Amino acid sequence: MDRVELYSQRLDHLGIVAGICNQIGLIEQIDAKIGPNKRKISVGQAVQAMVLNGLGFASRPLYLSPEFFENKPVERLVGEEVTAADLSDDCLGRALDALFESGVTEVFASVSARASAVVGIEIRSAHLDNTSFGLHGKYKRNNCEDEANLPEDGEPIPIEITRGYSRDHRPDLKQAVMSMICANQANLPTWMEALSGNTADTRSFRETLAAYLAQFGEEEEMPLLVADAALYNEATLQSMPEDARWLSRVPAMLKAVKQLYTEVDEADMGVADEDTRYTEVGSYYAVPARADLPAPVRNTNQVRRKGARAGAKGAPAADQQGFRL
Repeated sequence: MDRVELYSQRLDHLGIVAGICNQIGLIEQIDAKIGPNKRKISVGQAVQAMVLNGLGFASRPLYLSPEFFENKPVERLVGEEVTAADLSDDCLGRALDALFESGVTEVFASVSARASAVVGIEIRSAHLDNTSFGLHGKYKRNNCEDEANLPEDGEPIPIEITRGYSRDHRPDLKQAVMSMICANQANLPTWMEALSGNTADTRSFRETLAAYLAQFGEEEEMPLLVADAALYNEATLQSMPEDARWLSRVPAMLKAVKQLYTEVDEADMGVADEDTRYTEVGSYYAVPARADLPAPVRNTNQVRRKGARAGAKGAPAADQQGFRL
């Protein structure tokens, strides 16, 4: 009788993670974006391996990835004929290089859109915000601000690790900025972009929204765009499509807002709850002058439906932008 040799491997929760990756076609989506190559381990497989490592009970740095997968069924988790030794830091590092050259933001948006379609998620609202990550150590300047040092046409421009407005209250550290758009109340990431550490929100919001909205076809309904006060400036509002719906906070530094603070009587304000009073004021801020536009509404105390305070460029009175105090 032949001797049967048995061995065990740990699957833990990674089988569920790999199953979801396979359901949304993570590997196929990434490989389609990257294009054909001669790699034994495709870029999509390398990314799925890094996702599994990152979501493991005890993750490992890239150079220890083979150790992480040593006691796991790699062929089931990543792909046939893939071994733990194949997932070296050189393999994963080259995959990250390929993602950078192809465009990380574009690849992420493609994967996210596919995932939303597979599980049937309708994007009704999109919340844009930036955050910063403080970094220790020295970083060389990429000198891309000088046109003579810009990469050739089509090549990606690396971000600048430098000082900027620190949301972590660490102005002594250099940083990078991440811009992200999340959908609906579940905050599902649909857009991700790495930015230089000194990027201003007012400018990046305009560029990010332009790239994000370019994904939608003429017949597709755009989601309600939600962002903080950095969205509320003439250049950004005028750059958005006329049918765009948005919701933001009006900056308190605007002259019109400062004036309202002195003019509005608390007795005339509506009551939302024990601690909150409100009033609504219409405005055509950033809207080109038009003779057919009626005078904006002032100090109305009408109760509005949830999410109704969205402005649209060039809109009639029903779609006026609104200050809410």
